[in-house]
Amino acid sequence: MDWGNAIVKEITKDEEGRVTALSGVLNLQGSVKTTKLKLTWLPDTNELVNLTLTEFDYLITKKKLEDDDEVADFVNPNTKKETLALGDSNMRNLKCGDVIQLERKGYFRCDVPFVKSSKPIVLFSIPDGRAAK
Repeated sequence: MDWGNAIVKEITKDEEGRVTALSGVLNLQGSVKTTKLKLTWLPDTNELVNLTLTEFDYLITKKKLEDDDEVADFVNPNTKKETLALGDSNMRNLKCGDVIQLERKGYFRCDVPFVKSSKPIVLFSIPDGRAAK
């Protein structure tokens, strides 16, 4: 992370279309501000930890309910989104309540810390005020 820019020359994919390799050259003179596409990766090791990234949405779909509105008509059926991910082995040290920034994802609060490899660390997204993507 933070090595600088690289120019990808070739992308190799498997039968299912998953990227398995990238080939390129370093472009250390390049600017991170002017680079459109960014990529962060983790090494393929047994030390990575399982994560559940949890995002919450508004409970109602209308900004302001009127007196004659039926609340049930504006209840958001999709208020919780969970995404499975992998994290760096250092995340095993997170404690409940710790706040961290995941590169290009945002800030998260640890809700369930690392207990054992079969249980994911649960992180809750901290809203930043920007509109959801």
